[in-house]
Amino acid sequence: MNDKIKLIVLGLGGFVIGLGLMIGIFWMVLSRGGKAAAEQTAQPGGQTQQTMPAQQSVEAMKERRVPGGEVLAFADVLGENIPLEPTVSGFSWATWGMTLQQVLEHLGQEGATDTVIYQPATTEFISVVALNPDPKRFKIEYRFYNNALFHIEIFYSDFYKNNAFNAFLLSKMSEYGRPYEQFATVDDMGDVILHAKWDTEESLIELVGRPDGHFSLFLDSQVVLIQLEEARKAEERLTY
Repeated sequence: MNDKIKLIVLGLGGFVIGLGLMIGIFWMVLSRGGKAAAEQTAQPGGQTQQTMPAQQSVEAMKERRVPGGEVLAFADVLGENIPLEPTVSGFSWATWGMTLQQVLEHLGQEGATDTVIYQPATTEFISVVALNPDPKRFKIEYRFYNNALFHIEIFYSDFYKNNAFNAFLLSKMSEYGRPYEQFATVDDMGDVILHAKWDTEESLIELVGRPDGHFSLFLDSQVVLIQLEEARKAEERLTY
């Protein structure tokens, strides 16, 4: 009887142990599956949490990027002085408000002999183009509104053809300070054109660099641009 009881007890014990093992294994399988599913579910979120700071970092870097910042680093190394608020009232000796006669006199004093005057009969605008005024520039155009100089375009010669855009930009930053904007455009031929813009109290300035190493500089009088805009608006009011 005792032997039978022992067998029964051992049998029940084995059954209980086996059942416990089966439940344990089943629970482990469920736990691993749940954990894997949880990890898979959390992974996109985790990736988002990991990539978001990186994206925010990139955006923050973009926001912290200042036009001309890279060039400023070179300026520090080279000891170049970059003015903070320069006074720009024209180009070289040509200042805003000069008359046509004054500009022609100065061009003659500089030895510019090849000049062309464009004066449409029905407008208040006059243009003077000086061709090859010196070895560094192959064309300069002066524009007048009501016989007052307000716009200058300078087209540089091959003298600067081997200069990189940033090197040329640095030379202009020493005159005009830090540009407020730098950007690139693509022309009809697929060439990348580089731009830098300044906005001073008296002048708007834009430097343009082409891939063939040719640079152009455009300057406008702030006062006359405002006058022209007001005149345009007045004409629109009369039209409508």
